[in-house]
Amino acid sequence: MGIARFSTSIRFLFLNLFVALAFQSAGQLVYKERIEIPLSKSDTEFKILPCSTTGLVLFRTRDGQFPNLEVIFLDTAFQQRWGGLIQVEPKYQLVNHIVADEKAYFLFANKLYSDIHFLVFEVNLQSGQYSRYVIRNYVPFLSTTFEATKKGLLVGGYFAGRIPVVLFFDFSTLKSKILPGLFNESGELVQIKKEPSGNFNVVINARNIARQRTLWIKRYTADGDLLQNEILSPAENSSLLFGRVLSLKESEQLVAGVYGQRNSDYSRGIFLAQLTDDATEPIYFPFADLENFFKFMKAKREKRVKERIQRKKIKGKKIRFQYRFLVHEFVEYDDEYILLGEAFYPRYRSVDRGMYGSGTGSALIFDGYQYTHAVIIGFNKQGKLIWDNSFEINDVRTFTLEQFVKMDLQDDKIVLLYLFDNRIRSKIIQNNAVLEGKSISSLNESPNSPEDQRVGKLEYWYNGHFLASGVQSVGRTGAGKQSRQIFFVNKIRFE
Repeated sequence: MGIARFSTSIRFLFLNLFVALAFQSAGQLVYKERIEIPLSKSDTEFKILPCSTTGLVLFRTRDGQFPNLEVIFLDTAFQQRWGGLIQVEPKYQLVNHIVADEKAYFLFANKLYSDIHFLVFEVNLQSGQYSRYVIRNYVPFLSTTFEATKKGLLVGGYFAGRIPVVLFFDFSTLKSKILPGLFNESGELVQIKKEPSGNFNVVINARNIARQRTLWIKRYTADGDLLQNEILSPAENSSLLFGRVLSLKESEQLVAGVYGQRNSDYSRGIFLAQLTDDATEPIYFPFADLENFFKFMKAKREKRVKERIQRKKIKGKKIRFQYRFLVHEFVEYDDEYILLGEAFYPRYRSVDRGMYGSGTGSALIFDGYQYTHAVIIGFNKQGKLIWDNSFEINDVRTFTLEQFVKMDLQDDKIVLLYLFDNRIRSKIIQNNAVLEGKSISSLNESPNSPEDQRVGKLEYWYNGHFLASGVQSVGRTGAGKQSRQIFFVNKIRFE
């Protein structure tokens, strides 16, 4: 059988709930509620899955215990609505999770490469009941992307580590298929983007016939049938490196991303392209033309860079800056389109080869990605760049590329913020203007946030509210005393 239905238990009462009065710190950071869950030494941490105004899902897998998937649902006031355990066969491991249409989905893959099928649990957030789906697969691939549409599930990834593939599972027929128009050649699966109509887009980065990297936007019906297959044409000797698609109306999409030299991973600027029945040529916006792109630099260095740009312009020449850059968000906001991305560069360090038993001398090894700044850009409905701003990122280094700076789009301003080392850095802007410069708010300033907590995640929730979660040690070590750990979630808001 492809599906079986069960009901979760709602007998779990171990959740300790603290409802504190609102507490405001520097930078207009307001603390709302906070929850705490005790952790034993063998417990794994919970992960959070924000569900907008519906509430919040806490979940974790419990290695060596059965049942082994624990799921708890809270409303926006942090009141527990239900919680329970789901039995998952030990041969499966959790690889992804999403929320769509008031349902949470947990994707499992077999630990053994010989079994290529997937297992999905669909949990109804209102009732706590869940369904179990077995998704039959036809080619072995590593799953990296997971989405739920109105009619089914999309599991995306790579065959042989380099060929993009997307599997569509139909809820009504309980059958799966590889999406047409894929599984042809090497490339990068950039995005799977749903439309309100139920249709969806798959964005692929690959080389065209001229060996330039560019973007294919493949549009599918809600049933997984290929509807359109558009390709963007980069300028001569350049490439389109990365992009995000925004659906405007039927058969019309807007694509924004970064471009660079033909055979380089470094970006020279932003591009914007509108896709109608006929694909249009991208419009290019070099980093040097942005008013606030270099604000992350110290004042003297920024001044020198801008003077250098101006001298080149007077001589009729262009100056080209190159950055590693990822576009994270591209959304519609009032009468504008807003793009948010982050710049970074890879770091390397020298090590003695003798440490690895490979002879003498030194070698360079990868030492993480260093983030420099976030850039936010506003375009009008005609595709003209009308403003830009930036936000310096300090001290953030990671071995996996992920989004750090989040944005809160309010009526008269935009709040940019990121979490690092238990502190939230924030900046409030309005188009090109800075309404409030960079401020630092420590989560430890909350009456319920001790100094020994480790905050790991900052997630957008709903209506300007964010969730900060992590692990904290409680109590002291010493004669007759031992510390214990708790998992916590803080509800915060910038006002």
